[in-house]
Amino acid sequence: MIRVDIEIFRGFIMGKIRPVGLTFIVLISIIALSGCTESAAEFEFAIIFATGGLGDKSFNDAGYRGLEQAEEEYGSQINIDYVEPETIPEFATFQNDLASEGKYDLIICIGFLQTTALNDTWKDYPNQKFVLIDDVLTHENISSITFKEHEGSFLVGAMAAMTTNTSKLGFLGGLDIYLINKFLAGYQQGAAYIDPLINVTSVYSPNPTNPWGDAAGGKQVAETLYSQGIDVVYAAAGGTGVGVFQAADEGTNVMAIGVDSDQDYLYPGKILCSMLKKVETAVFSSVQGIVDGTWSGGHTELGIAQDGVGISDMLYTQTTATGDFVFGGTTKTRWEWILDIKAKIVAGTIIVDDEPT
Repeated sequence: MIRVDIEIFRGFIMGKIRPVGLTFIVLISIIALSGCTESAAEFEFAIIFATGGLGDKSFNDAGYRGLEQAEEEYGSQINIDYVEPETIPEFATFQNDLASEGKYDLIICIGFLQTTALNDTWKDYPNQKFVLIDDVLTHENISSITFKEHEGSFLVGAMAAMTTNTSKLGFLGGLDIYLINKFLAGYQQGAAYIDPLINVTSVYSPNPTNPWGDAAGGKQVAETLYSQGIDVVYAAAGGTGVGVFQAADEGTNVMAIGVDSDQDYLYPGKILCSMLKKVETAVFSSVQGIVDGTWSGGHTELGIAQDGVGISDMLYTQTTATGDFVFGGTTKTRWEWILDIKAKIVAGTIIVDDEPT
């Protein structure tokens, strides 16, 4: 089961009272780790979420869905502890404290911001298995899992190009770094696949010290983009992207595109679709690998073919998805064109580059 939401600091546990879906968290007084009740589970896991914690409706929540899937599949065979760092320096503390326990079959670290800390931590615990999600470290006791964000972004770029009335699209990224630019690259190529003359304007978070959590700044940027005639903006900026959704909700004849999780429900009808980056797949497959004995270090990259990235079902924009679109002289629904594109990416007929133009 998913036991407790714990914050570990200098060898102590500080519990929180909070329902987390599968288990209700009870208050745990500050006690030494050595005093914890031993689990009867066959396998022990720990997960260190990215900063921002659960409830982000995006990256971390996707990871938690992976925990729920693992618990549903393996039940009492497994126990999973998790922590929610609030600052980047806490990554090293949590990694070391969890590894020093010596009881975890696997420690899962979510987010590329954990890379620097883990590149030091693993040296002190060579027998501890780690998973790093969203970046790559090449050590034999670390399994690195990354995503082909450019493939999933190709799909939402194509949908945006089939939806726009102005032939002007926008993109808001958190930081001008390789990881975020993979989103931009796919978005540009997907749009150009539908219409080579379409214009994509890209900008980045106006707050470099808080690129992932500045909703107010994201809203201002989106309002500027919309004022320029751009009618669809793709946000790949974490919580900053929430501001894009707000601007779309308040605007007229404009829409936004969500990222990582299915965010369509946040502003029904105003979020065209979401690019799914299936962190839950990475988390579940990692747990599965330990349980069935197939886990190994190395690098795995998840694309459309591996069900690692994709596009939301567009539940709240079904009229758009099922509407006809003429492409190359052939009429299909927009959703049928998306399925056609997905099949071509899997088959290798469409190759998506990970560098923006």
